[in-house]
Amino acid sequence: MKRFLLFFGAFVVGMVAAGLAACAMLLPGWLKDRDLQQQRPTAAATQAAPTPTPVPTPLPLKDFSSLLAQNKDVVGWLTIEDTPIDFPVLQGTDNDYYLRHGLDGEYDIEGIPYVDYECDVQNGRHLILYGHNMGVGETSRFSSLQNYKDPEYYSQHPVIEFDTLYDSTLYKVVAVYALSARPEDPDYFPFNEYVDFADDAAEQAYLDEVAKRAFYTTGDYVNADERLLTLCFCTYEMDDARMLVMARPLREGESAAADEVHINEDPQLPSRWPAEA
Repeated sequence: MKRFLLFFGAFVVGMVAAGLAACAMLLPGWLKDRDLQQQRPTAAATQAAPTPTPVPTPLPLKDFSSLLAQNKDVVGWLTIEDTPIDFPVLQGTDNDYYLRHGLDGEYDIEGIPYVDYECDVQNGRHLILYGHNMGVGETSRFSSLQNYKDPEYYSQHPVIEFDTLYDSTLYKVVAVYALSARPEDPDYFPFNEYVDFADDAAEQAYLDEVAKRAFYTTGDYVNADERLLTLCFCTYEMDDARMLVMARPLREGESAAADEVHINEDPQLPSRWPAEA
């Protein structure tokens, strides 16, 4: 009996030590995210900022003065209700810096969500945002977005809020698809070259390409004159893969509830995509 008690005591001590070690590893990241999320901008006192084109469903503008005082590269705030997505969004002079730097400009392996440096946040017709998914649970900036591959997750989280210095807009998720990030692949689709569209026909051609690749689309998809919001992050079904969640503005009078999901039974996936994925 004594030997059993000693063994049991050692086991309990070991489990407690393992738990404390896990907490020690996760706590700094959790505290860092909590600190960021506590800085979410509130509604501004005035709404004198210029109106972007095209005009989406209007929401009250947010006050970014506190965030801008910390970093002049702040351009917005991204939120998906009831998910870990609740972060400031920055825009640098390239697409590398904020991949490994935080709001304070210090090195941060998780980086911070950022807009493609070529996008026009105020007037552009396509806003492309990047963020990390490091492939482990929901431990980095855009990791939880990988859940959108499952239409059920979309049904629970159909709307993205993106507040910028110029407007605050609700976007409805309309497509989720995957791409190769290797330009040498024969089926490479350079989605991030489309930071804007010359006209509605050019946007429609892009939308057609996305629809062919989508795991699913929702509702009546997108009109060719609507602004697009695309969230891009790594996925790990194959090397150098990217998952993308595309959305368009909530239309005037439209419900924020999930729309009908249209499953694509044969999406155009990268040739290196494993069959079982």
